[in-house]
Amino acid sequence: MDHDVQPADRRLRRTSAIVLTLAAAAALLLVLAFRHWLALRAEALSTTQLVFELRRGIGGALLAAGLCLLLLAGHALRQARRIAADGRWPPAGMRMLRDTPVRRGAAALRIRRRRLAGAAALVALAAGCGAAAWRLLAQSL
Repeated sequence: MDHDVQPADRRLRRTSAIVLTLAAAAALLLVLAFRHWLALRAEALSTTQLVFELRRGIGGALLAAGLCLLLLAGHALRQARRIAADGRWPPAGMRMLRDTPVRRGAAALRIRRRRLAGAAALVALAAGCGAAAWRLLAQSL
């Protein structure tokens, strides 16, 4: 049995930590800005008009979430294709956050099947987001 280990990439760890920290700060600022906007709009609009605007905003956010889910599904499909081409997990040259044991043969194919199933689930969730967004946006017209 082969005991290869794909080593962690320290630069990827550092970059990931920075990106996640910035994303968390941006999300916090976005929530605070939304609360401020909502308070101002609630004072300025009637309840019916506010509900109309919120439906439109939530519909747009659902569309964006659906697109993000489709991007993740595409990434999972790309990984599955690389696993099939290389016959191993992680594929050669892939940068890893942690030291990762290399799996070949049946073990790699199991990981590939999980990636494919995950991609299918993400596409289904994206379709659900799209349907919900369609309904909300149709109500706000």
